Amino acid sequence: MKKLIVFICMLVLGVNSFSLEIKDNKIYGEKGYNIQLKEYKRVIAIDPAVVETMYLLGAEDRIVGIAGTNRSKIWPYDKTPKLTSVGNTSKPNIEKIISLEPDLVIVNGMSLGIAETLRTKSIPVLVNDTTKNFDSILDSIKIYGEIFNKKVEGEKLYAETQKKIDNLKEIKSLKKGTMRGMILYSTSPMMGFDAKSLPGQILDIIGIENITVGLKGSRPIISPEYLLAKNPNIIIGAMSINSADDIVNANPFVKETDAAKNKSIFIVDSAKILRGSPRIFDAIEELYGEIEKCQNSK
Repeated sequence: MKKLIVFICMLVLGVNSFSLEIKDNKIYGEKGYNIQLKEYKRVIAIDPAVVETMYLLGAEDRIVGIAGTNRSKIWPYDKTPKLTSVGNTSKPNIEKIISLEPDLVIVNGMSLGIAETLRTKSIPVLVNDTTKNFDSILDSIKIYGEIFNKKVEGEKLYAETQKKIDNLKEIKSLKKGTMRGMILYSTSPMMGFDAKSLPGQILDIIGIENITVGLKGSRPIISPEYLLAKNPNIIIGAMSINSADDIVNANPFVKETDAAKNKSIFIVDSAKILRGSPRIFDAIEELYGEIEKCQNSK
């Protein structure tokens, strides 16, 4: 019986591991963390995606602290540097967080350690990882609209975001079967993103066949033989890849692909495609626009 109860609990936690859910006047996030469904006025956002979403909702006046990142800035770039910092997303300062007296701290799935520490201090914590899928981003818009007293703004942002998703799906239906490619995590070794990742979902929603499908791992290694066999006509660099030359020079076999021959190698800002805020759909539209422009110029 005890094993059965544990199994049921694991199932319940698994259901809540992909998005936020309102139930019994509470909001449930990942790993069973939950908070009361009410208005929150002093928020510390450890996840940059939360910061961006709050600004999109016009709820930035609720932010009392944020955590920064080593690699990228947080939008809006002219305003977030002025916010109080509680350290880095990978290692926020617990004492600083407590001193700001937040009534809510929002973290992602990478910060479960700090979430448990804060819970022992009786500080409400919500764990929400919007990098799971696009639906989790939409769910967050609705929930944040509720708890930041921005319900009307939340409904508007939700509708605008859903429309962008629908438009991108139309692109997929038109382009399906014509493009094959990958978004690169690194050039040496050459590694891509699997289909379950946000970059993988980005490829799917604009109709690009992800050539890493079938390879092992969330960051599959792409061998020269595999690259030539799949012959991508679209290659997109992310992370620390700064230019098309970085990709071509790191692997001589890239020059033999249709992507290189047709100059269809693109670079995207990692923060835009790996950060689960509604702004990701603007980045997808921009990326597709570049691809379309390149193809039409030939």
